Amino acid sequence: MKKLILFLLLLPALLPAQAPAASDKALNIFTLGDSNGTFPHSWPKQLELALPRAQVFNISKSGRTIGFVNNGDSTLNSLLVIDENLRKAAEFTKERPFDFVVLELGTNDAKAVFADRQAEVPANLEKLIRKIKSCPYPAIRQARIIIVSPPPYGTKAEALPKYQGGDARVRAMSTALQKVAKRTHCLFVNGYQTPGLDINAMTADGLHLDATASRLLVAPVLTIMAR
Repeated sequence: MKKLILFLLLLPALLPAQAPAASDKALNIFTLGDSNGTFPHSWPKQLELALPRAQVFNISKSGRTIGFVNNGDSTLNSLLVIDENLRKAAEFTKERPFDFVVLELGTNDAKAVFADRQAEVPANLEKLIRKIKSCPYPAIRQARIIIVSPPPYGTKAEALPKYQGGDARVRAMSTALQKVAKRTHCLFVNGYQTPGLDINAMTADGLHLDATASRLLVAPVLTIMAR
């Protein structure tokens, strides 16, 4: 009996320490995306809901690409405006370091107008990452970067000429971006293979994720942040 009592007293010390859940962490997160990051139910908002103690600074914009001028608007090219966006993020966070930078881009880089320029996409992402890592703001450049590759294109989107063939392009892009993540020592989430995501049922137009799809997209991101 004495041995049993002693064992029970020592049991907590013998068990491996449990890592705190991501929701318990007061994380500081910088998110950069396209239109799927702009809605009231968007994936950055889902991060906020899942991480009540976290601070999420979101700079997402509809039409944004990794490195192409979309719709004739140079401000939609992330490479051309990254310095300005990094300055905004630094002003927001001041001395408090960001724990993570989450990039979810590529959907617009897969448009039909850019079909012949897909080889540039991973190179542009690598340039973007290196700009973040070498920026003059210690609060940003020390953050861990999570790259989320774009989700699939649905049939409604592909029925439109400007998006035709886009699903095959984002599928190939997910492999290319994963290689970039490995080369640049970033974390990677394959948005194209999001578990449970039904792009046709969870979008109205085959592109823009509803709340359920947005939650599914960030689930692997939350797993990373909980480590």
